[in-house]
Amino acid sequence: LLPSPSPVGPAFLSVISGADDVLSGATMQASGIVAVDDDTVAITLDRPDRTFLNALAMPFGSIVPADLAGLDTATFAAAPVGSGPYVLESYTPDDRAIFQRNPHYWRAGYPKADTIEVRFGVTAENQLLQAESNQLDLMGDQIPAADWPSVSTDPAYSGRIVSSDVVQTFYLAMDTGPDSRFADPLVRQAVNHAIDKQNQVRIVNGRATVADCIFPTLLPGHDPACAPYDYSVEQAQALMAQAGNTGFSTTLYTDDSEISRLSSEAIATDLAQIGIEVQVNALDFGSFMGTITTPHQAPLVYSGWFQDFPDPADFIDPILSCASAVEGGSNSAWYCNEAVDVRAAHARTILDMATAIPEYQRIEREVMADAPWAPLLFPRWTVLRSNRAPDVTTLHPVWFWDLATYPVHG
Repeated sequence: LLPSPSPVGPAFLSVISGADDVLSGATMQASGIVAVDDDTVAITLDRPDRTFLNALAMPFGSIVPADLAGLDTATFAAAPVGSGPYVLESYTPDDRAIFQRNPHYWRAGYPKADTIEVRFGVTAENQLLQAESNQLDLMGDQIPAADWPSVSTDPAYSGRIVSSDVVQTFYLAMDTGPDSRFADPLVRQAVNHAIDKQNQVRIVNGRATVADCIFPTLLPGHDPACAPYDYSVEQAQALMAQAGNTGFSTTLYTDDSEISRLSSEAIATDLAQIGIEVQVNALDFGSFMGTITTPHQAPLVYSGWFQDFPDPADFIDPILSCASAVEGGSNSAWYCNEAVDVRAAHARTILDMATAIPEYQRIEREVMADAPWAPLLFPRWTVLRSNRAPDVTTLHPVWFWDLATYPVHG
């Protein structure tokens, strides 16, 4: 167990016996991890945890050779070691990475393609142009909103649009810290009432459904009855008055993609109706992540969370827990409710999902009462593929693209 496996790793791996000592820097070896023999590792947990096997299947749960365990992440990333379908041939920062078939891959008959080229820093607009001309086989971003009407109605592309509902929530996070303009739950509740979510759906050309709560429609535990904040400017204004707040100026941070920017600007227009004047600051993704993972640097954040695995714990522990409200973490609301943490820790010990779900629905409602987020949308992801990739018809529910399974034609 490395002392800093990932920004969200501690939320999943702290259940291992001795993990807290590693994460605090007291030791380099967790007592709960023992190499039994060359092919077997025994892991002891402090308590039952339904989510742990899922966590082991995530990238930061991978086992690495002992002689590489002390490397920093940048060094390891430059010459990665693994058992996946491809091996890294070359990597040009901010440009592209090229992968070749791994001849030792454990899954017979895979990967289907010999070479994969991943391009970086290509705007969604240019991705679309490249896909239209068959210079790019798979878009990594969505078809831009401005292009969707023409692309979706063009017969030339009718069989090349890949569209799937995804397990993701887009949301507006509010800094809940004591010195924040959003420290008062009444103000955060007012924000929830003030946002026109149907307009958010229109901005993405109808490629989404309204998110009234945290858990996406396709996630186990989704509760269609959870809808505590209807769209009501009047109710929002009343809550602001109850809070004794006549309004203020603030900044909303988001990435610089078209949909994020347009959605954030619409939120700014909505909040102006209750006296909150919002400046939208759209940053490149690296700057955006650096800002929102620095404590209390971003009063408002427009962002989204994809499932890591199909369990409601994944929408609480890594993004809405006290443990995740740390520098470099994913809790951009800096939300910490110890009572919620206790309930969530107990919920993870419930091994039967059907029994756990009602507990998570209670947790969801408790978090929504605190209103660290204004959930906005559950998206439907739409991309264009080239003519060379006719077998790509749907998205993987976690990774989007399962590159090992796609043959290339032509």
